[in-house]
Amino acid sequence: MLETNEYKKTLDSFYDYLFGVIKLHRDTIPKLKDELMLIQSNSIDELNDNLNHQQIFLYQIKNFDQDVATYMEKLNVSGKNISEVISQFPESERPRFEELLTQFKETAKEIEFYKNKCQTLLQTKLHMVNKNIAQFKAKQDKMTYGEDGKKEGSVKIPSAFEKNI
Repeated sequence: MLETNEYKKTLDSFYDYLFGVIKLHRDTIPKLKDELMLIQSNSIDELNDNLNHQQIFLYQIKNFDQDVATYMEKLNVSGKNISEVISQFPESERPRFEELLTQFKETAKEIEFYKNKCQTLLQTKLHMVNKNIAQFKAKQDKMTYGEDGKKEGSVKIPSAFEKNI
């Protein structure tokens, strides 16, 4: 497609859109760092709030594929990924888009790092909880005794109400 004013405006709009998406990704990194800290400190309510804010991020980028497809159609380009799309832009426009792509790759690596850290820590904590539950798991049948101290029989007691010493 020839570099008309309309094409240039669409290209600039696409650049601004991609820049905004990368900014949203960058803005989620502090939330992931907070999530890691909250998991470490067992702050359940604050962790829940943090995860709700992260869902806002997912909502903001939910139409990414559709939006990119719209821009690709307007720009008359095709490709399986952004790199292939960028390679079809005019030579003079490629460097700024390639820089954006580089920034996104770095941001994505950092996001992945923190997500993996959070997942590993959660799995470790879950293992500890399961281990503690197994240690406190009581026998299902308990003996009951009458006022005179004689055995009266056995009864099933919910494990939430018992403690082994």
